[in-house]
Order: sequence, then C-alpha cells, then structure tokens
Amino acid sequence: MSIDEGSETNPEPESDDAERPLSERGVGDGREKHVLVVTASGKEIDHDEVFLRHTETEYLVCADPDFPPGETTRYRKENIDRVKITQHHSNCFITTAAAGEGPTLDSLRGFRADVMTPTRSGRALLRVYEAISPPIAATLDRHPEAAATRLVRWLVGRCGSLADRRRASTADGERAVLSLALIGLYVVGICVAALGHGWLRGRERIAR
Repeated sequence: MSIDEGSETNPEPESDDAERPLSERGVGDGREKHVLVVTASGKEIDHDEVFLRHTETEYLVCADPDFPPGETTRYRKENIDRVKITQHHSNCFITTAAAGEGPTLDSLRGFRADVMTPTRSGRALLRVYEAISPPIAATLDRHPEAAATRLVRWLVGRCGSLADRRRASTADGERAVLSLALIGLYVVGICVAALGHGWLRGRERIAR
C-alpha cells in the first residue's frame, strides 16, 4: 500500500526522544516500511526497512523502532515535496484493510499512542488486536464491498471522528467519556470484523 503526500526534510540533532512530549516524538504504527522522500529541490532519498513516525511538522525515520535520537532522521514537512510510503506488510491490521492509510488512521494511531499504549489494559487490548488482525484483515481486503467490510469501515470512521473530538476537547471529563466510548466502539469493531471474517471465509469455502 502506498500513499503520496506533501512533506519535509532536514535531519537535525535532537534531545532524547523519551524526554520529548508525545506531540514532538510523533506517532506511528510500529511496522517496517520503505520510505521515499522527495525534497522541494527534487532530490530523492530512499529509506528501506525503516520505521516511521510523524508529528504536525515533521517525519521521523529510523531503522530502530525505539527511534534513538542519534540514529533518527527528521524531515520538516515544509521542506518536502512528496513522501511515498510502502508498507512491507500491507493490510496486516483490520483498520488499514477497512479504511486504508489516511487521516482516519492517523487519528486512531494518535489515540492509541496517547491513551492505550501507556496503560496495562490498553496494551493488553492492543496485543489481542494485533494477534487476531492479520487473517481478518486479509479476508476484508479480499472483499472490499462486502457488507461486513463496509460496516467495519463505517465503525473505523466513527472511531476516527471520536478520536478527533477527544483530541480537540479541553475538558477532562469530556475527554474521559470520549475515550471510553472510543474503546467500546473499538471492541465492537473488532467483534464485527471477526464475525464478518468467519462469514466471508465460510462463503469462500462453499464457493470452492
């Protein structure tokens, strides 16, 4: 899966990522990629088998998933003409298979990094999701117009909207309620995707 979008360049030495706020450390999906950066001057820079994070102003590229500062290349979006990202394990996850790369997935990645990853229960849910996703995602990807896939796509979109509302909210109470609602909808989406996978795989077997 590939995406093209306007972006940036300029490696800069930075302080320890662990001490930087989340908004500056960036968010990513923790999966290996091939990244082609095209600068505003037309120079092409290839990064193979790397991990990618992004902030509002930068892309961070590193071969180490922990992004140590001394090994991380930072590209300012204002200095980039285009970025092409090829996912090595395309459609491994349900959300990517249903909605594809884009703003919705970015919103969900931000919520995952901000809310789910820091907590034990959130990490447990993510581990379950990552363990069961590949076969489900592969089935949904084969049937993009199936009712189950369309429903999962709608649920993913709703989750993305809730994540955006939560991020924009300044009231702690509202953010907490939206977090709970999003996690609940997230679980519903996983269950719907799993049921849809079972139904579609059954139809595939019958068709054979």
